[in-house]
Amino acid sequence: MTILALPTYKDFTEFRFSLSSNILTHTSPLDGTVQTVEFPGSRWMMTANLPPQRRSSAAAWQAFFAKLRGMSGRFYAGDHNATTPQGTALGTPLVKGAGQTGTTLLTDGWTISQSGALLAGDYFQVGTELKMVVATVASDGAGEATITFEPPLRAAPADNAPIITTNPVCIMRLTDNNQAGWDIAGAGIYGMVFSAIEVFQ
Repeated sequence: MTILALPTYKDFTEFRFSLSSNILTHTSPLDGTVQTVEFPGSRWMMTANLPPQRRSSAAAWQAFFAKLRGMSGRFYAGDHNATTPQGTALGTPLVKGAGQTGTTLLTDGWTISQSGALLAGDYFQVGTELKMVVATVASDGAGEATITFEPPLRAAPADNAPIITTNPVCIMRLTDNNQAGWDIAGAGIYGMVFSAIEVFQ
């Protein structure tokens, strides 16, 4: 299956990007106490409102939605307002060592001695997984750094897998088969809103 890229676009008029955790809760009918159980499988979600546009520019989005064929299609997307990190992010960072899981990742290949290589709230991509940094990342004198992030890794990345800090994305699909639509105002102005959720390969 071909994974599509989003069409070229102006800034969305509204954009929501969120992390949906896989949590089950149970409230006791006897005393009201609440139990929560966390499972793997947190997913990124997004809702995007496109700016009003003429048919000439709306056509690319119409074709994009048609090619997705509802929920069956896949496309790359991320937080469109955070395509570059706030940290310095200098170097060519790589995963250091196979078999790593959880919410920390040992990496190398950074420019040495950066006190803020990545900052809390920055994103990075490893494989097809999109992660958010939750603590400042500093590289040491050997160019090594440990990244603490959420959500947890679903699969251990390979040794020397690249850490992507510019335009990091995950793979998403439409949330239902009715997202691929548009409204047309009387002046021939198109309006489009769509929602999507991360899918695991």
